[in-house]
Amino acid sequence: MGLLTKDMLTAKGNPINLKKLSQIFKKNLNEDFSYTLLILDENKKVIKSYGQTKDIETWQASKPIGIGLKPIRFVQAKVDITPSSFIRNSIETLVATILLALIIVFCVGYQMTAIRNKENLLRNREVSIHGTIHDLKAPLASVLLTLGFIKDSIEDMQLQELLHSSEKKIQNLANTIKTILITAKAGENKLALNKEPVNLMELAKLAQEQVDSNYADKPHSIHIHDCRTCKEEIPADRYLIENVLGNLIENAVKYSEAEADIEVSIRSDEHFAIVSVKDNGIGIDRKYQKKIFEQFYRIPGTQHKNGYGIGLALVKYAVRAHGGTIRVESEPGKGSTFTFTLPLKKK
Repeated sequence: MGLLTKDMLTAKGNPINLKKLSQIFKKNLNEDFSYTLLILDENKKVIKSYGQTKDIETWQASKPIGIGLKPIRFVQAKVDITPSSFIRNSIETLVATILLALIIVFCVGYQMTAIRNKENLLRNREVSIHGTIHDLKAPLASVLLTLGFIKDSIEDMQLQELLHSSEKKIQNLANTIKTILITAKAGENKLALNKEPVNLMELAKLAQEQVDSNYADKPHSIHIHDCRTCKEEIPADRYLIENVLGNLIENAVKYSEAEADIEVSIRSDEHFAIVSVKDNGIGIDRKYQKKIFEQFYRIPGTQHKNGYGIGLALVKYAVRAHGGTIRVESEPGKGSTFTFTLPLKKK
């Protein structure tokens, strides 16, 4: 209805009936709210009302709607709107969410505290174990020295062989202890290198001699192929690289079911010395080829072999500390080839 039409009706004695308007307004409300209808003048002051007029200042008010031009008049509704069920449900959901968040925060805090306590316990245990292992080095050195003195002092060949066998086993134990300590330090990124000029061919032969001695009762052959164009010496930690070669050659013998046939090749390119150790052993499934370089990992089905699962971890740490790389190519039943690189120049 236009404002001019409303003016005509008002002029004919048919002004806006607030009572009827109130009935229509109430019928269209979804809930039973208290409300008041107001007639406002041109200055938006109340000149007429229908419904409650006290304490309505805080009620929700509609926009004034024009109902006449002569004179200017407006109608406005004020409603006492209480929180609807939607708002109540929203508040309940919000409270439940906050409560759930607090529970989650508490649980996470508890778990973090438990993890921190466990880490401290493991760290203390690790320090204790490392200390114990480190303390074993001195007594073993004394035993080796004593055995060597006794062996040189007797002439009985049978007794000398027995002492030599004992000396070899104690030396292996001493090397294992040193390997454990180096691997533990490497795991903490504390592997220090004592670099000097070393000849890879020489280190490979020393590793071969050690493996031949340790596996004298197992049929095997080790062939070392030297690249004549390779540089004679590279900057490296002598002990660590000899250990790398020893681990790879020993594993090749250890994990071969029949007679082990191992080939060690040494070559170089423009920037790196490249060493490969190839065997005809049991091979390694692809799904295990990354895991074998992790500390204490043993491939399923090989637990009956002597070892602690730290040799290849040390190989990885030592090679990477030098700035080189290590990889394996293998298939079950077809043997394995381990290849590592070492920089030709000092980094």
